[in-house]
Amino acid sequence: MNCEDARLLIGADPGGTTTALEEHLRGCAACAGFRRETRALDGDIRRALERPPDLARSRAAVRPPAWRQWALAASVALAAFVALGVWLLPPSDTLAREVVAHVQSEPESWLATEHVTAAGIEHALRGAGVQLAITSDRIRYAQSCWFRGHYVPHLVLETARGEATVLLLRHEHVSARRAFHEAGMTGVIVPAERGSIAVLARGGGDIDDIARAMQRDVRWLPGNP
Repeated sequence: MNCEDARLLIGADPGGTTTALEEHLRGCAACAGFRRETRALDGDIRRALERPPDLARSRAAVRPPAWRQWALAASVALAAFVALGVWLLPPSDTLAREVVAHVQSEPESWLATEHVTAAGIEHALRGAGVQLAITSDRIRYAQSCWFRGHYVPHLVLETARGEATVLLLRHEHVSARRAFHEAGMTGVIVPAERGSIAVLARGGGDIDDIARAMQRDVRWLPGNP
């Protein structure tokens, strides 16, 4: 099950579940958060639509008119649909959101100050089917991370304008450049020879230059690991 299928299933029945869905949620923090928010919104809607309990006779005169109760319910429902619309974005937008969520889940990646050893870089790239034509002294963080059902290299590069995060997404394909801004980060996802490349920086930076350099410097090996 992929993220799009999981979110459609959750949106259709927030309280329901399946074995495949639970297995997906165990490995996907973004979809797990989506279900929590969807269930909370579903609860708000149910409470808003429930008929309020009868008030005491002494307070009957101050009961809000019926139209106000329905207006409240409608406003809650509208907020829910807007929130769901943000989550149920086209695949490229959903991918961008999950990239941001993954980077946020590893705050230590931004704090690394030591250069990664060649062995550490090799470990991050192992099994992902990629090689890098850049010097190791530019890499401050390198991990092999579980993302959307596959292990992907998660790197932090030192640039002239600060650190930039790079995820090499061999199994995620985009047809064109996709820029996004979220959680204080500016990012771009660009097509690659095999899959795509995500580049993020806090507060901006030369992410397009980095993305072009990664398109040039990443070698995608044959096969489909």
